[in-house]
Amino acid sequence: MTDLAVLAAGFGAIPLASILLYSFRAWLDAHREVVWGGFAGVIAFLGLSHAMAFVLEGKPFLFAGNDSLGAASFLLTGLALGGLLGWFLFEGPLIRTEPASIVWATAAFLALHSFGDGLVLGRDFVGASIPVVRIDSLTVSGTVVHRFVEGALLLVPAFAARWSLRGSFVLLFVPLVSIPAAFVPGWAFDAMGLAGGSAATFALSTFLAATEASVALMLLVRGFLPIASADRGSRWIVSVMIGFIGISVVHFLVE
Repeated sequence: MTDLAVLAAGFGAIPLASILLYSFRAWLDAHREVVWGGFAGVIAFLGLSHAMAFVLEGKPFLFAGNDSLGAASFLLTGLALGGLLGWFLFEGPLIRTEPASIVWATAAFLALHSFGDGLVLGRDFVGASIPVVRIDSLTVSGTVVHRFVEGALLLVPAFAARWSLRGSFVLLFVPLVSIPAAFVPGWAFDAMGLAGGSAATFALSTFLAATEASVALMLLVRGFLPIASADRGSRWIVSVMIGFIGISVVHFLVE
């Protein structure tokens, strides 16, 4: 498990490097429609296209493929849970300021996304004598860009909410949940065997992807898009497309 520990630690820690953007927060604020539009495109891909593709691809394999109604109900519960979480973060009584609600909704989205990524990484190390993790220059470069962008996604609303350097850096610890998540498949294998552990971790991954998709939808329509389009220009539309296509290309390299 040493190799997994090294990969998981590196994968989890990359977003911490995005704190370097703190020196550019004035520029980010001055180009709000471009920045927020670009990250809206990133959220649209990660939280809607990518997550829901995983959900739809995984549904036939839930419950050994023997209970379509049960699988649909299971995933519907995940979607509903994500919607409730998003509503609570934006409309609930605990967070009363708009910038703060976007920060915490982004943190919730990225926590779900990072935990799911950790589960996928850990599954490659279960049940095989040689892990099937592809490591080359393109994969490593794409992963670094991918995780750096995710860290920046957290920082943009934090800067808008005028968080301090220390608070912004602490916020970047959220993606570290991918590290313990990478070991969950191994623990499940030890507890339930290869077949049972694989089925359990796959079901968990699919459920979390459904939850992530609903949180992302709320974050997109309630948080990032309204701010990106506030100036009523058209640059934010181009930025959304650039963000969406850019993160898509990154995933072409790493998957």
